[in-house]
Amino acid sequence: MAKSFSFGGIKSGQIFQLGFVVPDIDEAVRYYAQTLRIGPFSCSRGFKAPDGWYRGGNDMPELTLAHSFNGRLFVELIQQHDATPSVYKEFTDKHGFGLHHFGLAVAPEEYDETLERYYSLGFENVFTDNLPSGTRVRYMGKKGEDALDKLRDEIGVRYIECVEMFEPEEAFFTDIYNAALNWDGETLFRTGQAGEGSFLNG
Repeated sequence: MAKSFSFGGIKSGQIFQLGFVVPDIDEAVRYYAQTLRIGPFSCSRGFKAPDGWYRGGNDMPELTLAHSFNGRLFVELIQQHDATPSVYKEFTDKHGFGLHHFGLAVAPEEYDETLERYYSLGFENVFTDNLPSGTRVRYMGKKGEDALDKLRDEIGVRYIECVEMFEPEEAFFTDIYNAALNWDGETLFRTGQAGEGSFLNG
């Protein structure tokens, strides 16, 4: 039986996240909270992937990340602040802003097997990171620009992110999940966020 995680009972290997690249994180959060009733958002400004790699290089862009849950769905908003080549910039250069990736929550004992399955289907690593928590993050896309565009035409995204759910990472997502459950409906950004060594704190 697949492992279930504490943020809404998501099972290992399931899609739990939608990642959106946006031009202005503050405007996006305001819209998501006031119009879509999603919040509050945990936010990290000036974020750079601690051990990032993108298509052979390790010069990472400066990002702002904002995270919340809508029910069991994790919503990630991403703003890139510079012109550094990245998995986000290659998307916006061609397609503009919008839905960038699906995210899969994967148990550590199933992570390598999951990656190998996608590799066998013609996927490759586009961006990778290894977080201080021990979590591995892999953005995968089909090999070749034409194949990436075909994937987007078929499933609506160019990339699939695999997040390895070690205990600190699971606690990070659970903290954001619980904050959403108890949201007052007005606060846009959280203070006192959990998740040391995770996405928000590097």
